Amino acid sequence: MISEIDTALRELLLRELPLRKGEVEISFDQPKRQWSSQLNRPTLNLYLVDIKENLEFRGSEQLSREKNEDGTVTIRRNPVRMDLIYLITGWTREIQDEHHLLSIAMLALLRTPFLPQDLLPEGYKNSNLPVRIEIAQADAIASVTDLWSTLDNELHPGLRLTVTLAVDPYKPEIIRRVLTTEWRFLQAGSAEQDGLPAGADQIEKAPDRNFFLINGRVLSQKFSPAVLTLAVKNTGQIVQLNSQGEYHITGLQEGEYTIDVLAADRVLKELKIHVPSTDYDIQV
Repeated sequence: MISEIDTALRELLLRELPLRKGEVEISFDQPKRQWSSQLNRPTLNLYLVDIKENLEFRGSEQLSREKNEDGTVTIRRNPVRMDLIYLITGWTREIQDEHHLLSIAMLALLRTPFLPQDLLPEGYKNSNLPVRIEIAQADAIASVTDLWSTLDNELHPGLRLTVTLAVDPYKPEIIRRVLTTEWRFLQAGSAEQDGLPAGADQIEKAPDRNFFLINGRVLSQKFSPAVLTLAVKNTGQIVQLNSQGEYHITGLQEGEYTIDVLAADRVLKELKIHVPSTDYDIQV
């Protein structure tokens, strides 16, 4: 991934810099003293200083859910936006040439807020998240003096280049929809009040009442979910569908129910369902 971004940045600079081909070398090596002492032509160095998550792009919702036609749900964790932080320095014999090299590199990158489509690595060509490029932002690289001391080289002026890309190492999970939710209500009371032996408060008792919430879909090639409603004859409930044709019915007890599928108050279909069940989908 990082090496592919390096390659794309090299191609971008070679294409955008107003220089003859081969006139300037593009390097990603550590700019150590030994390295710089061996240079024999002008060089633009892009040293990868740091890698960190870009918290600006971390949303409050970390998961996305996609409903599938077979009733399952695909859950994906959102990609992580990562910053690759480079220090760009110019290396020439004369300081004026070095400043000129930095200037034209800065202008070229300012003209390019996103990595061009034709230079994107293969894994990013179909992504809807662009690879962002920012140059010379306010946040400076921490302890620049310490950095050059560690590299054992003279202090050099440089540009901070930040490349922000989406990283998606996660595999999606496919789960089945929850079709039936059971609510159990138990009247609280002591063992003595319930006619149980003393000390038997922890004995499991049958619930006083059970209620169910069911989830299903109305499947139709002819009718839009917007014009359909359900009527539960046993309870008098009128149930609306969402834009995907899904419905939810609450407050049901175990047993058989008669449901009418309505379109503009006209009964399209009458059917019976049993609660609880493994399938509440309705074909119209």
